[in-house]
Amino acid sequence: MKLLLAGAIALLPVISVAQEKPKALKSPTAKTFYGTQACDNVITMTDLVVEKYREQPLFKAMGLQFSAQDGKAYAGSMMMFVNQDTGSWSLITLYPDGTGCMVATGREFEPYSGPKINPSKKEYTP
Repeated sequence: MKLLLAGAIALLPVISVAQEKPKALKSPTAKTFYGTQACDNVITMTDLVVEKYREQPLFKAMGLQFSAQDGKAYAGSMMMFVNQDTGSWSLITLYPDGTGCMVATGREFEPYSGPKINPSKKEYTP
């Protein structure tokens, strides 16, 4: 019993650190996500969205992804693939070492036709 209690006490600092809120939050609606991404050879990842979902590249840009383990930034080419008939979309990061990672996927893709977003108004309707 003493050994079990000592083990539980030893874990208290780990538990409290794991439950700490991120310090960078600026408002009650700010969010920080820690997740996983499916990664494979870049050809395998792009073939998946092109063949299975019939998506085609819509745009690309350089981007950063941050490691959840150590916060290190990894630069890669971000490509958004879209099927304009079905509305499915995928965002894949293509890294220089030949790895491709699925950042996000979704449906109901459509061009934005709403008003310009004005940061001084402090409001936004998606």
